[in-house]
Amino acid sequence: MNKISFPVFTEFVEKITTETSLSINKCFDTNIVNKRKKCDGTIVTDVDLNTEHFIREQIELSYPSHGIVGEELANKEKSAESIWIIDPIDGTFSFARGIPLFGTLIGYLYNDYPAYGCMRLPKLGNDLLVGDNDSCLLNGIKTECSPFVSWDESLILTTDEKSISQSSIASNWQRLKKREAQFRTWGDCYGYYLLCTGKADAMLDIDLKPFDILPLIPILKGAGLSIVDFSKKKDFTSIVACKPEIEQEFAQLLIS
Repeated sequence: MNKISFPVFTEFVEKITTETSLSINKCFDTNIVNKRKKCDGTIVTDVDLNTEHFIREQIELSYPSHGIVGEELANKEKSAESIWIIDPIDGTFSFARGIPLFGTLIGYLYNDYPAYGCMRLPKLGNDLLVGDNDSCLLNGIKTECSPFVSWDESLILTTDEKSISQSSIASNWQRLKKREAQFRTWGDCYGYYLLCTGKADAMLDIDLKPFDILPLIPILKGAGLSIVDFSKKKDFTSIVACKPEIEQEFAQLLIS
């Protein structure tokens, strides 16, 4: 099975996320979301389900032999060389509360490695970020992280500080917070968007699910960011994405 090219991936995800953004925004603007809790305690809405169903349909029409892994629906052919991974609404908690800091994530794995990724932000100008580990495009224009200046001018992000404070790296996080940096919980894919566009310096997340992070890896690397993977299985489920100048400091803080 041949690997699809990055331009083909980009054209495909741009088209289908243009469609999904229209329906997502309509439901967001009218507050018709019908939210409920899943068995793991996280929130799901009809919009999550309908969006993932549409994306899966488009993938199956164009690439019937490819595997599909999504947050809400059953996996298909996980053993395939080419696998698509979908998070229809990354940041459902924000979406369900009328907060516009959410996005749609689609990734393409080849031989189990994140080859390409897409982040669409329906309520933030409908911006589209795509990456292939070597480059990152924002609405078709190359974008990259900004240079690190100093800790006292830096911005460090996370999605859920409460979870970190109750985790095995709680003491590591507290040591990090002694730095003179600014810390904010602008999380989910929005935080990684800030990193890729030069507005933040690092983001730390733990206990991520594959569809939360794998579509983002090619985008982050393509924007020139470093990934410190401190998960036990080295599967990107607990990471720091940061500017290259501070990669070693995070590695020493979290791994050594």
